[in-house]
Amino acid sequence: MRKTLFTGLVLMIVLMLAACSGGKGDEGSQASSPAASNSASADAQASGNADSGEPITLKFASWSISEEATKGALEEMAQKFTEQHPNVKIEFVGIPFGDIKQQTFVMASSGNAPDVIQTFTASFPTYAASDIVIPLDDLLGQDYINDLLPSYKEDYTYNGKLMGVPWAPSPYVLYWNKELFKKAGLPDRAPQTYDEMLEFAAAISKLKTDSGEQIYGLGEATEKLPINGMIALRNIYSFNGSVFGADGKVNVNTPEVIETLKYYQKIVKDGLSPQGAKLKDLRNLFSIGRLGMYSDGYYGRKVFQNLSGKGEAFDSAWGAALIPTNKTNESVSIGEAHGLVVSKDSKHPEMAVEFIKFLTDEPMISLYHDNSDVMSARKSIAVLPAFNASEFDKTLNDQLLHIKPLPANNQGLEQAYLEIATAVQKVTVAGESPENAAAELDSKLKQIMK
Repeated sequence: MRKTLFTGLVLMIVLMLAACSGGKGDEGSQASSPAASNSASADAQASGNADSGEPITLKFASWSISEEATKGALEEMAQKFTEQHPNVKIEFVGIPFGDIKQQTFVMASSGNAPDVIQTFTASFPTYAASDIVIPLDDLLGQDYINDLLPSYKEDYTYNGKLMGVPWAPSPYVLYWNKELFKKAGLPDRAPQTYDEMLEFAAAISKLKTDSGEQIYGLGEATEKLPINGMIALRNIYSFNGSVFGADGKVNVNTPEVIETLKYYQKIVKDGLSPQGAKLKDLRNLFSIGRLGMYSDGYYGRKVFQNLSGKGEAFDSAWGAALIPTNKTNESVSIGEAHGLVVSKDSKHPEMAVEFIKFLTDEPMISLYHDNSDVMSARKSIAVLPAFNASEFDKTLNDQLLHIKPLPANNQGLEQAYLEIATAVQKVTVAGESPENAAAELDSKLKQIMK
C-alpha cells in the first residue's frame, strides 16, 4: 500500500512539473481511494494503455451471470475482453439479485470485495454513500462521461461524483397479452389511459384458465422490497404526485400520494392484481397466460420466451406500449439501469474501468442488445439504427422521452424506497386507510431523507 501511494505521488509530482500549469486540483476527492492515488495514470488508461503485461485477475460479481437468459452473452463478452488483454482473467462471482448487495458488503468488510460489482438503481444509493466503492470521474475520462444520457448519469452520481456506470438502462413500459385481450372481447391495442387500463383489467379478470385458475387483469409489484418502492414512483408521478414539495422538502402526505395508494388498494381488493406480488411473480404469470397487463423494463421479451416454454413463438402473444396517461395527461414513466461499480479493494482499478468501458462500448452493448434487448446509456450509441430496428426497440426509445427522474441519490434513499413499498403493502394487505398510510410514510421519509 505504501509503495502504491508513494509511486502515485511521484507520478503526480512529475506530471505537475512537466505540465507547469495552474489547473484545478481534484477538490473533494477521496484521498484514501485507489481512484485518487492512481489519478496520474488515468490519461494512460483512457488511451488504452492500462496493460502493464502483468497477470491480472478481475473478479466480477454479477447476478446476470447466474441467469440463463444472460449467462451466455456475459461469458462471450468476457472472452472477447481477454482476447484483447491476454494477461487478464475475468473471474465471475455469481450472486442472486436479492443477495448481491449484502454479500458484497460482507466481502468488503474483510477487504475482499470483487473488483467490479453489478448493481441496480434502487440499491445503488447504499453503495454510493458507503466507502466500499470509488469515484470514477478521473478513471473514465470526461469524453466518456459527457456521452452518458443525463438522467442515467445523475442516477449514478453521488455528491457530485460519478460513483458508478449505467450499463443496461431501461424505461418501464406496459406489456399486454394480446390473446387475453381477444378472449375478453377487448380492442387489439393497449389502453391509452389509466381509466381505460382499469376497465380492460376488470374484463380480463373475469376470465379463467382452462383448468379454472384465476387470471388477473393488471399486475402491480406490491411485495415489501426497495425495488417495488422505486417502481411505485411511476404511479405516484402519474397521479401528479412527488416525494418532495415545492420547497424541496419531503412531503408525501398529499392528495396525489393518497390517490396513488387508493389505486393500489382498489386493484388488489377488486381482484385485478395479485396480492403481495414480486416482479418475478408478475413475469411468470404473464408468461403462462394468467396476467393481462403489467409494467416492466426491457427484460420482458427474453424472460417471456424462457418462462412460457414457447421460445420466440411467444413473441406474437404480447405487445409493448407506452405507459397510459393519467392525471398529467401524458405518459409518465421512470427509468432504471443495471450499473457497474468498482470496489476500493480492487488492486487494478484502471483495468477494472477498462473492462467497464469495454462492456459499454458499441460492439459489446450491441451484442448484449441482440441477446437480451438491453439499451445503451451512451448518447452516441442509443441513436444507432441497431438500437431502433424493431417495434419493441422503438417503444422503449419512445418511452425514454417520457421519463421523470428519480430522486437525487441520498444516503437514506434505498430505505425510503422500502418505506414506500411498506406503505403500499399496508393498504393492499393490512387494509390500512390510504390517508393513514400516507401520513405515516411522510413522517418516516422526513426522518430518513434529511
